[in-house]
Amino acid sequence: MSQIYLNLNNQQAGPYDVAAISEMLSTSQVTPETLGWMQGMANWEPIHSNTFANLGIKINTQPETLVSPQSDESIPEKKMPAKQVKSTADMTQSSASGMSGTFNIGQAIGEAFIFYKSNIVISIAWLILVGIMVGIPIINLIIPLMGVNFYTCVRNFRATGQKMSFGELFDFSHALDKIIGPVVVGILIAIGYLCLIIPGIILTFMWAFTPCIQGDKPELSFFKAMKESKRLAKGNYLKIFFLVVILAIFAFLGFILLGVGALVTVPIAHVALYCAYDQCNSR
Repeated sequence: MSQIYLNLNNQQAGPYDVAAISEMLSTSQVTPETLGWMQGMANWEPIHSNTFANLGIKINTQPETLVSPQSDESIPEKKMPAKQVKSTADMTQSSASGMSGTFNIGQAIGEAFIFYKSNIVISIAWLILVGIMVGIPIINLIIPLMGVNFYTCVRNFRATGQKMSFGELFDFSHALDKIIGPVVVGILIAIGYLCLIIPGIILTFMWAFTPCIQGDKPELSFFKAMKESKRLAKGNYLKIFFLVVILAIFAFLGFILLGVGALVTVPIAHVALYCAYDQCNSR
């Protein structure tokens, strides 16, 4: 499901889905020239651009129904869907200033359920394949790569509604970083737990989003992904703690019914972590 933000009166409004924006266009609440942005875009673009047209946003081309670009100022706020609004400048400057967003645990888990329902077959196949490969030397090195590629599939689904395909799990572009990144993070966290536990807990919170970032931005080195995870985790340690605990319990419950429930709970827990990251990165 696409999460699109709009620039209204020099403020970021949203996120909205495709249907909501199409309706706002049809009622002249926004114009085709209104700037929009979603995860994965380098810059803001007018919503009449091909980027948004490919998502299915319907542009009303009748001249008499269009309003001038300056008419955003006259849009009554009560007609807008009740969404979070913040300054556009805040969003574009947050990365440079070291600021990070936050996330809602319930929303992250809810969004993970949506992904799972739309991609249930491949999600289960991914988990079964991982279970088979884990005991095979050398071959099991592909598991971290598949985990990162799984996050890329989640990114694509959230951005465009594109369903996951089995072949995408075996995308070997940037393979070295995709394999080494999760392994290095796991080793360092394990060492941290051996050092009186507390360092391990801190490192878990600090680098929790690293594989998510690698899936979202595979062009980044794993080291840069670790740095970005540290930035996003800042101010969210307590929430990450509760999220990790809830997801761990949720995943564990799946093993109670002879492990069958894990085919549901483990993929959902995996996706929920990405949804939390995506919320942090978008707010």
